[in-house]
Amino acid sequence: MDYIKRQKKLLKSIESRSLDTLLVRKKQNISYLTGTKGDDAVLFVSSSKMVLITDARYKEEYAKSIKNCRLSIFKGRDIYTCINELSKKTRSKRIGFESDNFSYSGYISLKKKLKDIAFVPVKGLVESFRVIKDSDEVSCIREACRYGSKVINFGMRIVRPSISELTVKKKIEQFMGAREIEKADFDIIVASGKNASMPHASSSKKNIRKGDMVVIDLGAVSYGYNSDLTRTVFLGKIERKFSRIYNIVLDAQKRAIENIRPGVSIRYIDNISRQYISRKGFGRYFIHNLGHGIGLEVHEMPNMSKNNNALLEQNMTLTIEPGIYIPGWGGVRLEDVVLVTKDGCEVLT
Repeated sequence: MDYIKRQKKLLKSIESRSLDTLLVRKKQNISYLTGTKGDDAVLFVSSSKMVLITDARYKEEYAKSIKNCRLSIFKGRDIYTCINELSKKTRSKRIGFESDNFSYSGYISLKKKLKDIAFVPVKGLVESFRVIKDSDEVSCIREACRYGSKVINFGMRIVRPSISELTVKKKIEQFMGAREIEKADFDIIVASGKNASMPHASSSKKNIRKGDMVVIDLGAVSYGYNSDLTRTVFLGKIERKFSRIYNIVLDAQKRAIENIRPGVSIRYIDNISRQYISRKGFGRYFIHNLGHGIGLEVHEMPNMSKNNNALLEQNMTLTIEPGIYIPGWGGVRLEDVVLVTKDGCEVLT
């Protein structure tokens, strides 16, 4: 990973906003910029100093992994005192802070400790850099997708009548643990029958029955980068209504993926799936966006929404996950990770 290039890009953006310093709080952004986890830390970014401020719990771990950045451990002081000291050393008067990632109490503490400083809320700056993946990031996401595909194939094989949703989930987790595959940062979903009508259903003690649809949603991690995929399977003979809805979702996904390429608007891709499902009479049952960006976070920019007019760019990584959810009946969702290429796209799962 080229951390120096990322840091230089951020410094230019900070300067263009007439800021002296940016305080980065989000751990994924800290990881993106410095190569270390950044749990319970603040990254102080200025033209003269780049310092990761944390406490003694992380000293050894961060010292081994941090790249092109100094580590500062606050002993007997709080983190805001350290920020104040650094702001004086760098003569910072206008300080940007990640407004989505500082708590209100944290912001108030900054205001109290750093007097005569102008604090400027900054939203989504580092996240906007993360949208386009470099070759190292793509390699990590590819590997995470290989892991995820392997795991979900196992999950589909063990689904059978009389086994509970929760048992399937636990067996999947055991499979991952035995192979040292790290789980993505969301709960594995195993939802059968009527429970499948809830997109984020919690796996329950309900026994899966013959004839049920079963939605399995999971992800894996490679070097901090995520995959996210969903499959819907059926036990026994598939009822005609089930088969029809499954194929509508499958066709909606295919149509969207076939149109993914640089220069196409995200809104257009969402509309392709959404309008197709609507024409088939199930539009009101497609109750979420078509997908989302994926990388260091499971859900990151860009949001694959009908309201997003942004254009797709090469080396974006996205999920495409249309679904139909009918309360009292069940649901079908299909989700894959897609890489935007020079002339089109590649499905990674």
